[in-house]
Amino acid sequence: MNNIAISVNPCALGEGPYYEEETGELRFVDIIKREIHTVSLEEGPGSHKAVNLEDSVGITTDIEGRSGEYIVAAKRGFAVFNEATRQLTYVKTYEDEPEMAERMFNDGAVDSRGRFWGTMNEYRLSLGPDLTLHRIIESVSIPNGMGWSPDDKTIYFTDSPTRGIFAYNYDADSGEISNKRVFFQLCDKEGVPDGCTIDTEGHLWVAVHEGSRVIRISPQGEVVSQITLPAWKVTCPTFGGPDFNEFITTAGVDAGEKTPNGSRDHGNMFRA
Repeated sequence: MNNIAISVNPCALGEGPYYEEETGELRFVDIIKREIHTVSLEEGPGSHKAVNLEDSVGITTDIEGRSGEYIVAAKRGFAVFNEATRQLTYVKTYEDEPEMAERMFNDGAVDSRGRFWGTMNEYRLSLGPDLTLHRIIESVSIPNGMGWSPDDKTIYFTDSPTRGIFAYNYDADSGEISNKRVFFQLCDKEGVPDGCTIDTEGHLWVAVHEGSRVIRISPQGEVVSQITLPAWKVTCPTFGGPDFNEFITTAGVDAGEKTPNGSRDHGNMFRA
């Protein structure tokens, strides 16, 4: 399978790929550089743009019925980003949650009832349509990718340092989770599970950080296929575009950092 880099300005920590059907653009963020990136899938790499923000952003998602604005999980809480003014307007901050002040979002997703779920060091949170903030899981090390089964009865969470992906029963009406169990465990030296997305057959597509690949895991917890990439630190996949291609973000590497022989294009966005 051919993997094509479609960004021209590599990220330090690319995350949160999101396809906006209305504009035909792919959106993603650079958490470290505090940037939101966009690229037109029709026009290609030449259309790649980046906007610098006052605060870092981990994930973005559209707001139903509103064009030119979308909601983001940012450094100080949840905010609305206006594409015309390039400004963030916070709608929910952590003023009453001082222990969260030094943390940042690094992944998340929206459930079928419109709750905006976000993950940050030690916490998994959800923001309801009424702007009520709920702590779902605490005392996890570095929570990462998440998603729901097609029947909406199971929610999956990744805890990167343990290399584990956990499944819970999910009540879509209440947003409550229960019955935690291990769904998948990546072996040592195989990399670290990072962001993920779920296809219509219920398979998880999981980015393997420091593993140069995305693996497809069946609902039974077995790896059934994979996509290999030239970049080493793969962070998050998503689906989008008229051909439903898979788009994958990666992270850059530090100067002098030892990487596998032949690895390249670190920090780019890829189309698989």
